[in-house]
Amino acid sequence: MKNNLFSTLFLILLSLTCKLQAQKGYSISLDLTGFKDNTKFYLLDLDLGKYTDSITLIDGKAKFTGFVKEPVGCRIHTVDNKYLVVELDNSNISVKGNYKDFEYCTIEGSDLNKIWTKSRDYQKGRQILRDSLMQKFMKIAGTNPELENEILKQVEFIDKDINRYRLSLIKSEKPSYFTIKELFFLRNDLTIDSLKKLFDLFPSSFQKTKYGEVILTYINSKKGLKIGDKFIDIEGFDLKGLNHKLSEIKGKYILLEFWASWCKPCLGEIQNMSKNYEAFKNKGFEIYSFSIDSNNENWRKAIEKYNISWINVTDNKGTYSVMSAKYGVRGIPKNYLINPDGVIIAIDLRGAELYKNLNELIK
Repeated sequence: MKNNLFSTLFLILLSLTCKLQAQKGYSISLDLTGFKDNTKFYLLDLDLGKYTDSITLIDGKAKFTGFVKEPVGCRIHTVDNKYLVVELDNSNISVKGNYKDFEYCTIEGSDLNKIWTKSRDYQKGRQILRDSLMQKFMKIAGTNPELENEILKQVEFIDKDINRYRLSLIKSEKPSYFTIKELFFLRNDLTIDSLKKLFDLFPSSFQKTKYGEVILTYINSKKGLKIGDKFIDIEGFDLKGLNHKLSEIKGKYILLEFWASWCKPCLGEIQNMSKNYEAFKNKGFEIYSFSIDSNNENWRKAIEKYNISWINVTDNKGTYSVMSAKYGVRGIPKNYLINPDGVIIAIDLRGAELYKNLNELIK
């Protein structure tokens, strides 16, 4: 009885300790050589795409402190664009290294960073070789097709080797925020069956994260819709905060467009979309743009700058939106032309092809 009571008390104390640690927040202590005094370091939240904090190095030392609701990937940047990737959770993290190899500093004090640095260090030599090959490719581009193809084959081999290793970590390491995130990033390179088998390795707590929700939606979407399929309903809010469902548009041809303010090809297509919208909006045509921006301010500025007047929504979840996952979107821009019966009749219409199709359909 006493042993059981002791065990129960121990578990309660352990649980309280973990909760207190999470409530206390994180610290990232830097211990660096080769940097000048007063060098500024910035903490970049890779999900939000913005800097959340800055510190100044004094005698090789500096410390970030704060709190995160859930683990997130971050970069520690300098003004000359040296950077170090850190998996940030509410732990006491220590970083030790030098200016020359700042990208490969030692990171301790966090289980997530143990796995991340293990993966990073495996990739180091391969990434250096890949970078040198791509630099060589850029120098000879358009002058030596045979050598260009050989370089690209070597790059492809390196990429496949790295991806194999990353997948092996998902299988061999204890489930974590890092490994579910790795599966999220690698989902496009896997068959649905392979993706599901790896996803099933994770307990429900990780399957319900923002990464897990997208992966599950992606699995259920069977890697996207094709011509002849019925559209899938999605929804988001506009600049005024009003919710709009795709299904609310009745009896019209609809161009469903996935885009983002940081996507240059997306921005390059806006003028063409505007011309087509003006030409056909009074003849039974509507555009429904869904942005995968995570930064609302950048999204707003793009809408205002390019005078976008059609329906434009987001859910503010960026690349973790399940709305784009429903369509199996692998990259943007991506669009679907939907007829008044709700059937997809064309995919990825750009430039003159968009007008040609609309002109033939809408009389």
